[in-house]
Amino acid sequence: MNAKKTSAANGTEVDYEYLSSIVENVIDVIVAINEQGTIEKANPAIEELFGYSVEEVIGQNVKLLMPQRYSREHDGYLHNYLTTNIPKIIGTGRTVEGRRKDGTEFPIDLSISEIEVDGSRKFVAIIRDVSERKEAEALIEAQQRSLLELSTPAIQLMSGIVLMPLIGAIDGDRATEMITRLLETIAECQANVAILDVTGVPVIDTDVARHLLKAVAAAKMLGSDVILTGMKPTGAQTLVQLGVDLSQVTTKGSLRSGVEEALRLQGVRMTREQG
Repeated sequence: MNAKKTSAANGTEVDYEYLSSIVENVIDVIVAINEQGTIEKANPAIEELFGYSVEEVIGQNVKLLMPQRYSREHDGYLHNYLTTNIPKIIGTGRTVEGRRKDGTEFPIDLSISEIEVDGSRKFVAIIRDVSERKEAEALIEAQQRSLLELSTPAIQLMSGIVLMPLIGAIDGDRATEMITRLLETIAECQANVAILDVTGVPVIDTDVARHLLKAVAAAKMLGSDVILTGMKPTGAQTLVQLGVDLSQVTTKGSLRSGVEEALRLQGVRMTREQG
């Protein structure tokens, strides 16, 4: 192969035909624009990803490939960089939205670099479709939400009484789901008493206690009494040593005694209503 070679400024030889062959055959879209944002070069991958042929995009502003809402933002980035030389998106990668010829939008990874050609500043963008990755991420998030819901069940024991048995560690995300599920169930069942059973929670520390107290306070705002059951002696002792105040919470050693207390409270409430 007789490739054309030219000496670069640093004395090395650049095989432009070889480089051009690489650019022409990579699966990512490569676009080169000038200081005005006009597309001067593009590789064939642009047609498969965006639906435009190379001939259609040459001479067009690069905004052709992005949603309308990003056009002004793009102009601002380019203008600011050309006037201040402070890079914001130049030399970095980020995930944005692209727009196909048919108007559909899709997520892309975009990285932009600056080069100099014959004394002129050019910008080269490498664009990759990340639709499948985003769909996978959304699926994982949905599965995680489902797991959180399954790990924080709230059930109606009987009229006016709901139970939330907690099993496993309670972190911030799970605590948020716990409170949400508890409040939804209290509202749906019009419960007067809610039982939080922590028999299956391995460690009750300050953070877990704080989450539980938030749940208690939220439930009380809906008019529901809360009973905390299953607190192990070691856990209770730890909370005392840490100075956590549980004086406003009704606690019972077992779920059975908690249910008995819930029935008693429900009976007292019904007696008051009848009286």
